[in-house]
Amino acid sequence: MDNKSQEHTLLSNLEHKIDVLGYSSCLLSVNAMSISLAVDTCRTTKYFEALLREWKQCLPLGDAFDVDFFEWSQKMRSMTEKVRYAYSLNGVTLNQYDPDADCIHAFKNMQDSIGPLEDKMIPLQAFSSMEVDLILVCTLNDLADALMSIFEFLSSPTEEQILNSFLQWKACYMANYHEGCVRMYNKWKIRFTSRTLKKNINERIMQEIITLKTIFPNEDEFDMVFDTEQMTLDIEGVSRFLFTNTDRFGVSYIGTPPTFSKELLSLFYNIDMWYMMQADLQPKKKPSEKVIPAADELEKKVQAHLALISHLASEQWEKHLSSLWKSILTTFRREIAKAGSREKFKEFSKKTLYCIIGHLRLKGVYKPEVAVMKLAKTLEGENNGMRKYLNNGLLELDETLSERLRLFVDQEMHKLAPEIG
Repeated sequence: MDNKSQEHTLLSNLEHKIDVLGYSSCLLSVNAMSISLAVDTCRTTKYFEALLREWKQCLPLGDAFDVDFFEWSQKMRSMTEKVRYAYSLNGVTLNQYDPDADCIHAFKNMQDSIGPLEDKMIPLQAFSSMEVDLILVCTLNDLADALMSIFEFLSSPTEEQILNSFLQWKACYMANYHEGCVRMYNKWKIRFTSRTLKKNINERIMQEIITLKTIFPNEDEFDMVFDTEQMTLDIEGVSRFLFTNTDRFGVSYIGTPPTFSKELLSLFYNIDMWYMMQADLQPKKKPSEKVIPAADELEKKVQAHLALISHLASEQWEKHLSSLWKSILTTFRREIAKAGSREKFKEFSKKTLYCIIGHLRLKGVYKPEVAVMKLAKTLEGENNGMRKYLNNGLLELDETLSERLRLFVDQEMHKLAPEIG
């Protein structure tokens, strides 16, 4: 079992115990092993159900890397035949499958009342010999269903789950590995004067593109993550590729402390380095360019609209919310000020504003547990078509503007609250 995941070990242990069930010396032994197996199977099912709930919040990158959930689901169903065979050797015909039998509900409830470190023998004593085989078969089917649910979920994650998960992994990276990347970049950058820096950054960018290509050796794959014409990273493409090719990026865990594989770390380092270089290539604004009225009519209108959802800010961002929006409104004033030709509301671009709000929700600035529908109703007074901008965030905007906003928001959030990441 060396180098096997915990999930693989759990399932393999069940398989081994089922395999030896037929070697029991008598019916008493078969029943004793069967009730023990039912306990293991029931608790393993709860483990995988908890794992699925966790993965629905953030897609995994390496958990259960060696488990084929579809195959194991089928194995669990086929194990009932081994149980049937073991009982037939002792002259017993397996009970008809009945998942709603009273003994099944009683057994499951009993598992909830006995902790993992307790050694009570109640499950071995509370059921008649005529019920044990049914309990085992039903728990095996429950586990098969749980494994199939995981297979179906991991096979078809939604766009929102992919984007939200990528942002969580990125936040974990920023909190634990970003400073190391900054140190490496600054150590490299300090060698150049302000006169030669831009030239060397442009050369370094071309080197980073070559490095990125080694991660995506296929030209079609590279096109998914990098726009060669615009010379920009496609973060949406990166996130989709990452979570649809998890086997390519090693085994990583978000935890305390987190564990990033060298493949995943290389990917995030490349993205991080790219953003820092792009930021250094941006022309420095003259002091006069920053002179904007402290609170003109546009800002007052936008701030009044944002005030409708200020109470939905997450606890850790409450004190930073005003400063964050002030920076966003100052930097992207022109984009927010002008409503699109198809926008009915003309005082400012609600579309752009709502896309930014949706992005900040995914980043944890607004409480992620607050449903998009509630945000829409709070802002609009009803659940209307504007909800899609809150739901999809920056994906609804022009790619260039979207990338500018992603970069700016990341940098501003880190500047305002580096302890949050």
